[in-house]
Amino acid sequence: MSMRALALAALAPLVPMAAGCTGAEPEPVPTPPDHPLPPLPAGTIAVIEIYPLDIWAQHLPATARLEVTRAGAPVAIEGATVRHVALTEAGAYAIALSAPDHEPLTVAVAFDGSASLDGLRLTSLPAGAAVSASHELRDLDGAPIAVHTLYLGLRHHWFSAEGRPARRGNRLRFLMDGEEAWGAVDAELRAATDSILMATWWFESDFELTRSESTLSTTERRARTIMSRLEQSAAYKRVLVGQFWGQDGVLSGVTADSALRAKGAASGDRFEYLGQANPTEGRFRFELPPFELGERVRALHPETADRRFAPETPVPSRVAPRDVDLTDWPVTLEVQHASWHQKFAVIDDVAFVGGMNVKGADWDSSAHRVFDPRRMAFAASAADRQDVRDKESLPDLGPRKDYMVRIDGPAVQDVADVFHRRWELARFDGVEYADRATSFAVDRAQPAHADGLQVQITTTMPDPLWEHSIVETWLNAVSRAERYILIEDQYWRAPILTEAILARMAQVPSLQLVVITKPVSEWLDPGCAWTHRTDTQLESAVPGRYLLLQLRAFDTVVTWGWDETESRFADIDVHSKLMIVDDVFLSVGSANKNNRGLIYEGEMSVAVHDPGFVREARRRLLANVLGPGVSVADDVATWRSQLVQARTWNDAVHQRWAAEGHDISLDGAPLPAAYAPRGFVYSLDFGTVDDCFLEDVGPDMT
Repeated sequence: MSMRALALAALAPLVPMAAGCTGAEPEPVPTPPDHPLPPLPAGTIAVIEIYPLDIWAQHLPATARLEVTRAGAPVAIEGATVRHVALTEAGAYAIALSAPDHEPLTVAVAFDGSASLDGLRLTSLPAGAAVSASHELRDLDGAPIAVHTLYLGLRHHWFSAEGRPARRGNRLRFLMDGEEAWGAVDAELRAATDSILMATWWFESDFELTRSESTLSTTERRARTIMSRLEQSAAYKRVLVGQFWGQDGVLSGVTADSALRAKGAASGDRFEYLGQANPTEGRFRFELPPFELGERVRALHPETADRRFAPETPVPSRVAPRDVDLTDWPVTLEVQHASWHQKFAVIDDVAFVGGMNVKGADWDSSAHRVFDPRRMAFAASAADRQDVRDKESLPDLGPRKDYMVRIDGPAVQDVADVFHRRWELARFDGVEYADRATSFAVDRAQPAHADGLQVQITTTMPDPLWEHSIVETWLNAVSRAERYILIEDQYWRAPILTEAILARMAQVPSLQLVVITKPVSEWLDPGCAWTHRTDTQLESAVPGRYLLLQLRAFDTVVTWGWDETESRFADIDVHSKLMIVDDVFLSVGSANKNNRGLIYEGEMSVAVHDPGFVREARRRLLANVLGPGVSVADDVATWRSQLVQARTWNDAVHQRWAAEGHDISLDGAPLPAAYAPRGFVYSLDFGTVDDCFLEDVGPDMT
């Protein structure tokens, strides 16, 4: 193992080594005070202790159901969180564990009637089950008794088994577009007292978090920038920014400006900065490693650290391995195109995860106005801003759609842990300014809220960190879809995901797919071919069940002359990375719908499984794109029809304007309804692969 790998291994939580199952009997260990043995009936020879857990070794909620039978007859079970069964004679037992939204598990054991630590063994175990066992003597009223502990881990239907725990008790806020999202971030920054961790692919120090409709002075606007907020905060600041084309190379300064780099170069100012490149290149095997439940048990349950664990069969990944070729270009050219694309922040005990960079283009209101002076570059003059306000010129930056989630609860520690692992990797690698960067501890004491939701922080992390829970949650969600899959994304070219969607739609004839994305350049976009290929596959395989849409903003300008009213259509830059399934599952973050986001880019998303939260997020999304006055339905067929009607109307409006040369004569009269779009929804038609110039780029590169 390389020194780099050894150092990174030290970043993982320490897991006590399990003792083997051979050799002399160990000495009795004290019964844990939090899980005492219950009163045992006379004649008890040994005890089966059962930990009803999820796949991450967390205790299951009270809705879980545990049944133990012998020869088909139920056996008494004592205890609440940890359960106990007294063994008074030899026999075979079936142990069944189930919980809502989890895969049930049934195992069989045989007890030989002895007090030996080898007296109980597993006789039947489903393939791929997460089961661990330990055996030890415990002191009970001054006498030793054999305790055979079974740790049963239920796999969740929706969350990633290989990922970080799907933690319960989180309060979430779904934030739509930059005005709302960055306003929430700004409020937390101004209140921060302890620590600010921020990771982004791109950082502009003059990025304005909040913006005003009124004309503000340069000084007033500068006070609202990210750099001003960070400099004014008493909290300790650490910022990670992605680099591309090699670590600290010729283009390393593109994604982080001189003001931020100056913070990295300085010392003693409680403000640290590191840049980080993603070195992924060449050809490699994408394969997720198996894991053992016992390791998770020992890490999470301290009372098990010294127990005598039996060898166990590792739990294999359900994500199919594949060969990845990042050299598949139409010309011979070595390209380092991988990046750390994550966008998140941890501010004291609150986290934000989403798809927005700390960058000028990543701010817009949900109104997505064509003429919005708030979407001007920081250096723009007051006169230039007034020209936009007067509709005499377009703003520097176009309308943009994206999302973010605010998290308050136990899942915050996982966001911070990702930052910590990346930070320590950069320090170990000795990147520029690493000699001035300090270590820190992750706060793992965030309390759970009784009214909170179960949330999983999912990631794609390249070697040597190697995490891939985003792809598993997406594949899980698609495999369980019954009514609809709604995707809103910057890209629409992920063969891994497309294959799964096509398979599921073949299984469920009524399943609907709605995709909101944006046009691709047939000349300049290397992902054109795979975007067009994806669209063609779906149009051919599931006609009538696949709806493809784009978003446009609209306004008019009154000029002079015969046809004085001119139209202004502006494509909305759909920068979103969102998927919703059946009003029960939502994933939102930085991972695009392309293979690279699932295999080797540095990405982070939030996975949520909760009907109330997800339904409300879907309603907000559709209400925004459908426009004012539309009551969004919950029935899939109805809201899909609402999108089709809006698309049809807006397409017709656009065609009418085009037929008029995009100017008409109104002489001061109101805009006729026939020339007024409703909301932002329009048709999007991709061509064939032959239309694309770079048609030979590999599917995992774009």
